[in-house]
Amino acid sequence: MPPLVCMMVITVVMGGCIASQENHSTILSRYEIIPDDAVKMTPETDVFPPVLHSDAWEEPVPMEGPVNTAGAEDSPFITPDGSTFFFFFTPDVKVPPEKQLIDGATGIWWSKKESGIWGEPERIVLHYDVSLD
Repeated sequence: MPPLVCMMVITVVMGGCIASQENHSTILSRYEIIPDDAVKMTPETDVFPPVLHSDAWEEPVPMEGPVNTAGAEDSPFITPDGSTFFFFFTPDVKVPPEKQLIDGATGIWWSKKESGIWGEPERIVLHYDVSLD
């Protein structure tokens, strides 16, 4: 193969590879995608409040810091050392689940506690090639 043709083939192949890596989804801020009319549910406004069946549990209290939004946070998990918090988030519960999968924000998020303060949550993305959005 002549050197010029070989160089053109390499340029086209490499250009395609580089472009495909740059076309991944943008991770949106949780605040950017929450609808303007969303209202945060609190223990006082919860239509289906938790029912306590044991004295070992306490009444729910909203978490301080940037974790709570007007979106829907659910399924909380705190690591045994109390320093990392995982939760499921979707910005709008009125959106059908099949559309939530591709909204760019719904998914598992985490926050780290440093000096007693929860940090800004980040979305967990396993890899841009396997995300649904």
